[in-house]
Amino acid sequence: MEAPSLSAGNALADSLQSYIRNEDAWRLPVSVSGAPSAAPAGRGGRLARDASAASAARLSLSRWSLAGIGAGAGAGSKELSATTPEDSYTLGVNLRSTDITFLHDGRLMFEGRVMPGMFQVTGPGHSARAVFHAACDVLHLFVPQAVLDACHREVSGNDHDSGVLIDDPLITHDPCIERLGQALLLADEAFTAFGQMYVDSINLALVSRLLELRSRARQAGGHPAMRKSALPKWRLKRAVDYIDAHLAEAIGLEDVAGAAGLTRMHFAAQFRAATGLRPHEYLLRRRIECAQQLLVDEEYSLLDAAQLAGFRSQAHFTTVFKRIVGATPKRWRDTQYAGA
Repeated sequence: MEAPSLSAGNALADSLQSYIRNEDAWRLPVSVSGAPSAAPAGRGGRLARDASAASAARLSLSRWSLAGIGAGAGAGSKELSATTPEDSYTLGVNLRSTDITFLHDGRLMFEGRVMPGMFQVTGPGHSARAVFHAACDVLHLFVPQAVLDACHREVSGNDHDSGVLIDDPLITHDPCIERLGQALLLADEAFTAFGQMYVDSINLALVSRLLELRSRARQAGGHPAMRKSALPKWRLKRAVDYIDAHLAEAIGLEDVAGAAGLTRMHFAAQFRAATGLRPHEYLLRRRIECAQQLLVDEEYSLLDAAQLAGFRSQAHFTTVFKRIVGATPKRWRDTQYAGA
């Protein structure tokens, strides 16, 4: 991909302050002197007391990007590793399609294509290792345990609640976290004086969503993806290759399942366990990525891009594009030209 799906409009931010710092090393928190604590005052000031009691209770947001991987002779791949500090979590939200091999504490968690909006959480003291086979762009939110505990106490009403754990290291997808990632990138486009306040608020919203997902998983008896067998790598490759080869055509679930050698019923559940997305949603995202590649070329009109990416009407194309990218095709294209 030539441009990240979630980064529409960043080229218009040349004259504005950047509120999302770039990392010097993968998953290395960026220290911002004088940054305000991200834990807000809640009912009875409980969160405010918690925040002042833990001076390190500060959310940190940064961005890591890597170019020149997997394109051209000798581009190869890049392997990176990091260990999360004992008192915090690392949340990674993907901004563009990339191909990776991801390990958590040495255990293989994911191998294949990661789509925009997919995320992963590494807990305190745990290690992450990734081999990037293509260019990448990701947001990292570093969440102190003290902030997580304070937010949980605010909801539970139990002042003695502490040591909350988020112990699911899978790479998965959540529409709410994807939208919050999009919202964070707006800070560099639309804010001046109040940008940091905006970023802090969205960071806290991400923490609350993680806690919500944790609560749901526990009520359901564990993460759903853990209970389903994922599509084997060779079957997943067949399915993905089929989708990529037929994007401009009408593709049904039965077609993709057949390419993987499975029935529709077995394929859909295993595909979602392997990718974090339903087959139809994955197909739509691949079509939008194809359209984005076409839109950066002035030779193609909006209608050309829609049809070549497999959309049967420009109205449907515009609706799906705006939902996934956060901007209309025309506006997204204009921002690419503005940054050229």
